[in-house]
Amino acid sequence: MVTWNEYVSIGEPVMTYKGVGKAIKEAFLKNPKALAILEDMQFPEIEWFTDNMFDRMIECGIAEQNGAVVAAALASEGFVPVLNNFLFASMSRAYNQIRQSILVDRFNVKFISREGVWGEVGVSHATVEGIGSLRNLPNLVIMNPADVVEAEKATEAMMQYIGPAMVRVELSPLPFRIFTDDYPFDIGKAYSLRDGKDATIIATGYMVTEAIKAVELLEKDGLDVGLLNVCTWKPLDEEAIVAAAKATGAIVTAENCSDINGLGDAVAAVLCENWPTPLVKVGVEDEFGQSGLITPERDELMEHFALSAADIAVSVKECIKNKERLTAARG
Repeated sequence: MVTWNEYVSIGEPVMTYKGVGKAIKEAFLKNPKALAILEDMQFPEIEWFTDNMFDRMIECGIAEQNGAVVAAALASEGFVPVLNNFLFASMSRAYNQIRQSILVDRFNVKFISREGVWGEVGVSHATVEGIGSLRNLPNLVIMNPADVVEAEKATEAMMQYIGPAMVRVELSPLPFRIFTDDYPFDIGKAYSLRDGKDATIIATGYMVTEAIKAVELLEKDGLDVGLLNVCTWKPLDEEAIVAAAKATGAIVTAENCSDINGLGDAVAAVLCENWPTPLVKVGVEDEFGQSGLITPERDELMEHFALSAADIAVSVKECIKNKERLTAARG
C-alpha cells in the first residue's frame, strides 16, 4: 500500500472550482476594494454575489480586451479587480492589453482562467496552449491547483498577493481531494506528496490525480516512485525540482496542457542548468483539445492524448531505463 507524506489524505473527487468560489467570497467580504469584472460570463458564487454584492460587479460584455483595460484602470485607483473567464478569452484574446496595461506596471489584477483538454465546450474553449503562452510574460504569478483544498488556498494567496496573478481551473474529470485542510500552501513552493528512490513524477493540476494512480500502479511492479506537486508555475520552485532529480535520477512531468513551453519544458530547463537528468514529458503533443461531453468520451480522450495513469506509468519505466543506460554509459 502506498504511503503518503504529511498533509496528504486521498479522498473522493471534488470540483476544484468550489475551492476557488469559497476563497473568492471570503476575500470580497474582507476587502471592500475587491471588484468582480464580468465578460458575459458567470463568476464564482455568482448567486451569492448577485444577492449581496451586485454593486461590486462590473459587466463588460463579450469584450475581453476592454475588460482587461477596465481592470487595469480600476487597479490604478487602488481597487482589486478579478476577471473570471475561459483562458482563451480573458487572457489570450486580451494578451496585448494585459501586457501593456497590467503587467508592465504590475497592477493588482487577478485572473481566474478555465482551460484543459477535456472540456465539453469543444476545441474553441477547451484550449491547451494558453498557460504555456503566458509563461514568458514578466510580473505574472501563475498557479494551477491540484485539488479543491489547494484551489482554495491558492486563490486566497492570489487575493493577498500584491500584483498580477492567475489561478488556472481545469476543464477535466474531477480530481481527487488530495490535501488535508491544514495543508500549508505558499506561492512559489512545490510540495512532495511522496518521496521515492527510482524516479519522481512532477505533476500539476488535475494530472496530480492521474499521477497518484500511476504511483500505485508502479508500486505493484516493485518501483518506488516519488510525486512532486507543482502548483505554482511562476515563480517555479527550482530547488525542489533539483532535489527530486538528485534523489531519484529520473524525472517524468505530467500536465493537462501542451507539452510545448509547458511544465515539462520549464522543468527540463531547470535540470539542464543545474543537474542534468533523464526526463520524459507527459502532455498534449502539439495538437488542439477536443470536446468531451460525457464521461466515456472524456475517457477516450484521455487515452487519445496519452494522459492516463497507465501512460504516466509507462513513461516512468521508460525514464528509469534511460537512467540505467546513462549510468552504464558513464561506467
